[in-house]
Amino acid sequence: MFKKLNLQEKIFLIFTFVLGLFLSIVYLSNQVIVQDSVQLLERGYLFSQGYLFPFGPRSTNTNYVYGPFISVFVGLFLKLYQHPLSPLMGILVLHVGSFFLLLRTTFLTKNLQSFLVFIFLFWATPWRASEVFLWNPAFLFPLSALWLYGLDCCLRNKSFLGTFLMVISIAINFQIHNSFLFLAVLSLILVFTKTMRVNYLAVFLGALVGILLLLPTVYVFLKHPEILQQNQKKAPLFHNLIQGGEALKGLLYWFRYPSLYFGATTFQLPKLIWNMANFQQKVWFILKWSMALLSLVVVIVANFKFFRSMNPSFLKRLTLYALGSLLFVSCLSPVPFNFWHLYLIFPFSLIPLSEYLSHRKKFIPILLAISFYNILYSVITSSRSYKHDATSSQMNSFDKIRNHYPEIEKKYVKYSLKL
Repeated sequence: MFKKLNLQEKIFLIFTFVLGLFLSIVYLSNQVIVQDSVQLLERGYLFSQGYLFPFGPRSTNTNYVYGPFISVFVGLFLKLYQHPLSPLMGILVLHVGSFFLLLRTTFLTKNLQSFLVFIFLFWATPWRASEVFLWNPAFLFPLSALWLYGLDCCLRNKSFLGTFLMVISIAINFQIHNSFLFLAVLSLILVFTKTMRVNYLAVFLGALVGILLLLPTVYVFLKHPEILQQNQKKAPLFHNLIQGGEALKGLLYWFRYPSLYFGATTFQLPKLIWNMANFQQKVWFILKWSMALLSLVVVIVANFKFFRSMNPSFLKRLTLYALGSLLFVSCLSPVPFNFWHLYLIFPFSLIPLSEYLSHRKKFIPILLAISFYNILYSVITSSRSYKHDATSSQMNSFDKIRNHYPEIEKKYVKYSLKL
């Protein structure tokens, strides 16, 4: 793919990668160890001490996420280096991997101009960069890229590798976040519409690997069935459908993700009291809201033109199927959505805007202007927002976890496996 680009496009692609990497490092270096991060570090530290707690953090209004992936991933990096930066760097490596996987996803790269816009919107944005963060949603970006790469392999033939990667991405996603259903439903739609070719041996082996990865969790279930009821809250399926507005809210993220109306944990800085704010704070407040609203209008126009066009392209069918899967999952969900719940749809939601901007004669200058805003936004919000603070000490927070290890043992060891 890189060889097909002219010099200007090659420079822009390299610029995009460097920019996205820079924004990621800006955010991860100033991460605050919030409660979600504590849950990951507790499991990882327990693993580094020889115990496997085969559950992820609690999901919203439900019990633990099933599976040992989080404990093993964080624990292995803490074994290498006892510092929160260690698993953070591991998450960054996964994000970098997603960039290169998308470079090899040929159905995205057929239109090179559209792909340059797509990869910029995916990689060099605070949406993704701020999620190089110690919590479950950080893993959703690499897994969506892995699924897309697997799909690309299955468009050409009954690819064993492609099918296996798609199944594995869903299986690992199951151990991370309940939004795995989006990819599962979308995969079924693509199979039933004969859009992709499936290698059923790979489906069987991928599912088998997924089940084997859950064996430690099943063992704990059988030995301690009471863990299923711990901190369980009633969360009936199709609650959002009954509420109506919450199902619609899920669909609205399709338009928000490609925009500059970023997630609340960075966008909503400590509340501004206008009469007490200084000039710089007022200017920043006006600028970020102006950029957010203007970009939302552009995204809506881009989607309208994309779906109105008569061109029956594969990308249009894929986005329509993705919207169908999103609608089903939005209705099925038992909990109201927050912006991090639907990150798996992020790359799909970028396709209409990518097609729209790529047809502008000077799309690269447009993206360069956006990049300057993204840098400004990231520098400001990484120094003072709900998840990031330039004055925070990650090591001090981690030391508190290590100093309370006896309490962690009391909390988890009963339901853990001795390694």
